[in-house]
Amino acid sequence: MGQRPFKKPVYLKLNATGNYQARSAWEALEYLDLYWPGERTPHYRTAVRLCQEAVDGNIDAEVARRAVMDAAQRAGLLEKNWMPLPDGGRSVYRAIRQDPPPIAA
Repeated sequence: MGQRPFKKPVYLKLNATGNYQARSAWEALEYLDLYWPGERTPHYRTAVRLCQEAVDGNIDAEVARRAVMDAAQRAGLLEKNWMPLPDGGRSVYRAIRQDPPPIAA
């Protein structure tokens, strides 16, 4: 099991506090598991499944990245870049877990 890095990070909205930067299938899986504020739609479930497949080494990480971007865009959670803070600064949250999250049933 590995990180499976993306070629480019995916920036996802994280409440009103900033962005979450997913740089790998594992980090995207963490966002989907812990921070996803939207409904658990079929697109969300596909993204979760494909991220887990990428972490397990069964598919290319870019397939998972596209699924995460699709689900996030449909849910209005995809950011093009850093979201500026009211003071003009920028914040980002990155994965801190040591182990990948389990797949939700």
